[in-house]
Amino acid sequence: MPERPALADLTPAEHEALCRRCGVSCHFAIPVNGLAVVLDELRCKFLARDEGGRYRCSVYERRFELAPWCHTAQGALAGGFLAQDCPYARGVPGYRGKVRLAPGLLQKVLPAIRAEVARAGAPIGADPDAVAGFLAGGGSPWQYRVSADGTRYQFTPDAAPAGAELAPQDDAPPAPQSPPAQRSPKLRVL
Repeated sequence: MPERPALADLTPAEHEALCRRCGVSCHFAIPVNGLAVVLDELRCKFLARDEGGRYRCSVYERRFELAPWCHTAQGALAGGFLAQDCPYARGVPGYRGKVRLAPGLLQKVLPAIRAEVARAGAPIGADPDAVAGFLAGGGSPWQYRVSADGTRYQFTPDAAPAGAELAPQDDAPPAPQSPPAQRSPKLRVL
């Protein structure tokens, strides 16, 4: 079987044809016990779905200008940002990319993931409303603000009445919503 040409050697049409539109590379991963785990709610704010349900970039032609966190396929491959079974990574020895956990396993680690996202926040490229919705899945609504350095969204439980402004806070991340003893040292948000 002949070797597939390197990504850099593909024509633009060949390059685009490799993409399954799975959206995995456009999700931020959470390391869980050595795996880069993808959750639907921790996605790029420019990720959308087409009529067929496949993922697409809503700013594709300007993605590197509007989304500085975006990577080329080559950069995503080098950084481990593609799915483990991504066609762009096919044939790369030892490649370990992002994964989606089976529903049963995801349910087991979801409380720890929610606690870590509440503690660490999410990268500025994430869809903050989707992340707040993810955190709310554990109970009460959440609100967010941009960190003082502009690199992350920080989340706090919404204790204020609806429509109230989020009070200014220092740059300290929100306190964990569960005791630190319940948080795995191997679970952290990218």
